[in-house]
Amino acid sequence: MKLPTPTLLLASALLLPSLAHASDAALTDTLKAFTQCDARFFTSLHAHGDAWQAYAPLVREKNTTWIAVKNRANGEENSVLVSAPPIAGLKLLSYFDESTDLGKLGLYYYWGFVVEGGVDDVAKRIAPLLEQPGSLQKNSPVYVRSELKVGDQWQAMPPQPGSAPGTRRVERVLLVEPEGKQGTQSRVSCSLQGGVDGALLARLRPDIAPADYPRTVAETHIDDVQVPTSVLQRLDSPLLQPKFKTLTYTSQSTKDDGSKDSPVSETFTAQGGLLKKKEIYSERFNVDRLTQADLIQLKSKMNGIGDGRVLLTHEITLDIPPTWTPGQTLSARMTMADVPAKPTDTSRITPLNCVVGQRFPARQVFASLTGDAIKLECDQGDYKTTRAFIEDLGLAMTLESTSDKIHYVYEYTALDVVR
Repeated sequence: MKLPTPTLLLASALLLPSLAHASDAALTDTLKAFTQCDARFFTSLHAHGDAWQAYAPLVREKNTTWIAVKNRANGEENSVLVSAPPIAGLKLLSYFDESTDLGKLGLYYYWGFVVEGGVDDVAKRIAPLLEQPGSLQKNSPVYVRSELKVGDQWQAMPPQPGSAPGTRRVERVLLVEPEGKQGTQSRVSCSLQGGVDGALLARLRPDIAPADYPRTVAETHIDDVQVPTSVLQRLDSPLLQPKFKTLTYTSQSTKDDGSKDSPVSETFTAQGGLLKKKEIYSERFNVDRLTQADLIQLKSKMNGIGDGRVLLTHEITLDIPPTWTPGQTLSARMTMADVPAKPTDTSRITPLNCVVGQRFPARQVFASLTGDAIKLECDQGDYKTTRAFIEDLGLAMTLESTSDKIHYVYEYTALDVVR
């Protein structure tokens, strides 16, 4: 075997630093392109694909390349790990690609990186990559560069936290915000939000296939969506049958710090063994539901927010005890999907497990109620409730709830029932 000459070894050694420098420059060029929040990011990934392919899963098509996630519409499948060395002082940990349809509040497309470091440090390193570093403004606890689409141009605008663009305007945002609660990671994202259409995505997001462009979906009435017979046939428990014609109550929730939410009015109408429910939160927002005993949801539709579709339970498994015996468990597993479906939709599973507790006088829930209430401790994963099942009504009423570490206590201020 012929060994390499000293001259060749020296040439190779001299070449390695230049190759590493070229790779660093390529990665930095792509990160600079990313801060533009347009198609230049994907063009740069394509040009520097050889440098990126060792660090992230790439998809290459014609003149564009992107980092591939499994499903941008699914919160558990819309990110992938990135193993690149520090780029411009930023250690990238993962890449995310998210899309959310909030109906009348607008469409939201986010793409970007989770990086190592706190928000202030990350923003300091991101700013020099921008064409105008001063455009990234601190709006505690985040940093924002906001733009409004005016014709075919983008016009700088002040950050508007808490204000949704709706469907009549389009905003483009570069955002640096905390990721997690430890202060050790940050999320650097681009966002298109508001009245985003296929033509805009074609120009700015070449990684999104035309089949996934937003489509106008006609408003769907909840009564036009039928619960499958296979689901209805399982709802035969005598414990959960309504014992009234109509019922309306008003409730108010209080947080642990003493602050109160606005009162909510809820009206139930018995329909066979089920309950049609209307929840009124404000003049502009209400929710229709079909439930059994206000424990098991069969379908729902938000009005005034959302995309006008109906969330339908199309599969269900139930285990309902024959009597309210303390220690027994009422459980349900509901598989739900939006109707009409979109190509990126996936079904969601909602579990419900309620442990039966002791009986107590129903008048403790509201003075005019008679008979017993049965205490139910219910767990729906990240949402837990304490409920009182009012035996004389066949209805569960919420007493307490905990979600995202926020604890509420409910007080019923009015109740009217027609039997």
